Amino acid sequence: MSFEWSRDDVTVGDGFLRIAREQIGKAIAGAENGQESPERRVHEARRRCKKLRALFRLVRPGFAGYATEDAFVRDASRGLAAARDMRVTQQTYIELMAWAHRPVPPLASDASGHDGEVEALRSFADQMRELDRRSHHWRLERIDLDTLAAGLKHTYRRGRHTGREANRRRTDEAFHEWRKYSKYHWNQLGLLEGCAGEILPAAHKCAGDLADHLGLHHDLAVLQDLLRTAPAELGPDIDVGFAIDAADRRQAEIESRIANLGRQVFAEKPKALKARFSAYFEGWMRREAAE
Repeated sequence: MSFEWSRDDVTVGDGFLRIAREQIGKAIAGAENGQESPERRVHEARRRCKKLRALFRLVRPGFAGYATEDAFVRDASRGLAAARDMRVTQQTYIELMAWAHRPVPPLASDASGHDGEVEALRSFADQMRELDRRSHHWRLERIDLDTLAAGLKHTYRRGRHTGREANRRRTDEAFHEWRKYSKYHWNQLGLLEGCAGEILPAAHKCAGDLADHLGLHHDLAVLQDLLRTAPAELGPDIDVGFAIDAADRRQAEIESRIANLGRQVFAEKPKALKARFSAYFEGWMRREAAE
């Protein structure tokens, strides 16, 4: 089934458990899929972790194990990050040079990268099996549509706050923090898209575009850090000065797009967002009852 509640879910809490276990199962299957490259498997595993963490936040008011399980999934995802960092940074550099219309010099090879990713994926699959076992003992308090509205409001409020901080401070760290909550909000909109299918797909796409642009901004920040501290790890013939300047210019361009998207995604006050989704949920239940 898809990443959303279904009319077959007896209760909202039952739907939460079903969705969580489906994502855990897909995370395990994806990590162990030998038909895909380790690079692709790592990407998919991290994507499942982000979905799980967004789901946990959505039911946070009624999920007693929220803090423990959110930290568990966060740490499992971090175990995959080191194996992909250099590859992502190299790809960011290649894309930056294409944007700047510059040829790409030979880059350093990472012979250990493939083996590192394979080992990290094995460990990740074991962690997800442990999470699946634990999921059968999760203690749920009341989880209903009001819980979802409250969880959505909490994440959205954090997104607005981190967005204001990013626009005020203009630092890579602040933009990265905004990215995290924008991604959570995007995934939560995906979970709830069915409650207002005429309007939410566009909002979901806009939130995804914001998260993607914030991700590009972060990738460029990581590249700049490597260029300033250990450029030889990227390649022996890198024009460091040009690359740093190009990254600065590219970030400025991306920030303009981020500002436009951010104003749209986080236009409402949190209280108004909660009221709107409560109305969506009420209409959703009426439609479901009538069918």
